[in-house]
Amino acid sequence: MKRFFTCFAGFLLSTVLLAQPTKSTFMPENNLYLQDGLFDNGMTEQDFNNIIDGVTKYYAPIVEKFGATLIVNHLWTNKTVNAQAYQEGNNWYVNMYGGLARRSEITFDGFAMVLCHEIGHHLGGFPANDWAAYEGQADYFAMHSCAKTIWGVTEKEDGEESVIEDVNSEAKSLCDKYAKNDKQLCYREINAGLSLATLLGTLGGTPNVSISTPDKSVVKHTDSAHPKAQCRLDTYVAGTLCEIKWDNRVIPQTESESNLYLCSNKDYTIQARPKCWFHPSI
Repeated sequence: MKRFFTCFAGFLLSTVLLAQPTKSTFMPENNLYLQDGLFDNGMTEQDFNNIIDGVTKYYAPIVEKFGATLIVNHLWTNKTVNAQAYQEGNNWYVNMYGGLARRSEITFDGFAMVLCHEIGHHLGGFPANDWAAYEGQADYFAMHSCAKTIWGVTEKEDGEESVIEDVNSEAKSLCDKYAKNDKQLCYREINAGLSLATLLGTLGGTPNVSISTPDKSVVKHTDSAHPKAQCRLDTYVAGTLCEIKWDNRVIPQTESESNLYLCSNKDYTIQARPKCWFHPSI
């Protein structure tokens, strides 16, 4: 009888574990929550809520067109330095944590791009595992599609176009060379990407990421996990500089379909998904 109950308890535990939704996170698991309160970027709870609501107002209707509901949980008091995306039926969730929002490395725009990354797990498409776009694809989507949706044409329509005065010199040089449509938007995107890459580098022990030192590694197979900080910065830059229009009505399911909405990896131009995580098959 004891053996029966032990087996039954194990079965129940397995069932519960299997029932838990798969969560895609912005960062690898970490203990940076222990530093909460030691660093501060000046963000208030109201700022936190405003940034989340500002992104959500654009993407809730987009998600609705796919027959789902976007639910973003505002977890200001939670010290977790991360963000998560997961799905339960037709509810598509994102968890945004105060511990991440308060980090000194994170700018307000950088925090908005974390939400864009998590939305990218839902909408970024190929390459993906089940429903969730790979980490690198979510990074690329954040800059290539989401930033341009919330800060580009939509802001101009609202009369809220921003002028970026404090621009990283390397970012300015790249944008001045490659951005044909909107240099101010390009400055803003890369500044935000630098914010995120700096935090990711702190976690990975490589805080000195730079636009001028791209990751030269080449994967043999597309990597689904979190790339290193420099590789992620390269992805942010590539997504920013790619000006091919993303179609918010589509979640690309194949490589050939995704190539219609982003810069091709055939020649690996600076606007394409970097070799350090993406390997094309066609």
